[in-house]
Amino acid sequence: MRVADFASWEREFPLRYVLVRDVGDEQDWEAVELLARCVDVEGLYVPREHPDRTVLVLEGCPADSPLAVMAAGPGGRQLGDLMLEVLGRNDDWPPHVFALFDISTVAMRPTAGAPGLVDLVLGTRLRDDWEYGRPRPPAQPYFEVRSTDQRITAPLTHCGSIGGLYDRYPLPQPVQLIGCEPSPALLDGLAPSGGGNDGWGQLVGLDRFGGVLRTENFPLLITEARPSVLGGALLDLTFADGSPDRPTPDCRRVRDLWFEGPPSEPGGWVGFDTSGRDEWLGLCRPTSLSAAPHGSDEHHLDGRHATDVPGLHLALGEAFLGPGLSLGFDLHWLHEHLDGGARRTLVWHDAETARRSLAWRVVRTDPLRSYFDAVLEILAERGVKVVLD
Repeated sequence: MRVADFASWEREFPLRYVLVRDVGDEQDWEAVELLARCVDVEGLYVPREHPDRTVLVLEGCPADSPLAVMAAGPGGRQLGDLMLEVLGRNDDWPPHVFALFDISTVAMRPTAGAPGLVDLVLGTRLRDDWEYGRPRPPAQPYFEVRSTDQRITAPLTHCGSIGGLYDRYPLPQPVQLIGCEPSPALLDGLAPSGGGNDGWGQLVGLDRFGGVLRTENFPLLITEARPSVLGGALLDLTFADGSPDRPTPDCRRVRDLWFEGPPSEPGGWVGFDTSGRDEWLGLCRPTSLSAAPHGSDEHHLDGRHATDVPGLHLALGEAFLGPGLSLGFDLHWLHEHLDGGARRTLVWHDAETARRSLAWRVVRTDPLRSYFDAVLEILAERGVKVVLD
């Protein structure tokens, strides 16, 4: 069965979450087992306990590697976005993958006692893509830095140690599911004679109509089960920890707005910070221009609030498609979804806001090519005439 089969109940409280577990059906990757239906969750949405930016020291990089050469060259202060893979020297799998955003070179120095090697000191925003538990390094780690451009297959540099990478994660914090209607599978695990509930499941956030909003990977170690404060036969369950990359309180506010369904008016996202806008963009339905109803060939982009990358993509989506739809969340998907064929005109009002706000956001380590410039290039390549207002 699938999540949609569990997305309703006959109770007085609205159903906001279902807890499910993958059944490993190779014929149906969406097949899941229901563990619980829940009214709400507490402890899932937490402020970032580590700063958005951190400093990493890549120790012992080849001085002639592409990244070291770029860092030492003209414009090397800004290196754009890159991917960091943490591998074991015995090819441990799977690797930890980190996304590095808005990288700046702080310093580059010779590695002590190692001719031909350098230490790269980088300031960056850091996000890990390791969703199942807090990442820990392999016994013998080996690091590779790669381009986000999938056409570049060789690593940009490699090293054996990175200072500051694993010391930024907070201690585990419990998460409570409030007003749970447990399934027999969950109750069997809670029984003294049961096998326990462990491993990982998925906590699926729903809208009022049973549509899926977001899915969080969720550890299933239950530390407490008690009668719910909501009464009836419901339970309140405490889990030892949630996903290490938890959504923020702004994400909760966004999901509460979307609980009533997709937006019908544009601009509902403008009051949120970047994390909230990221969440809003993630809830928008990716739609190709060719699949959208064809109206006017002239589109108007309200650029007053395009002050960050998700804000720019939200404004583009609303200009071409309308509220609740998007042309993707990055440059790759923007290019893919702008497939309308017929020539169109985009009147970009207050374009200087995005140009100024994103001037520092370079693309593919090219200090002369900002994110704003890259968007204009893609629009032109896809046959969109842009009028900057």
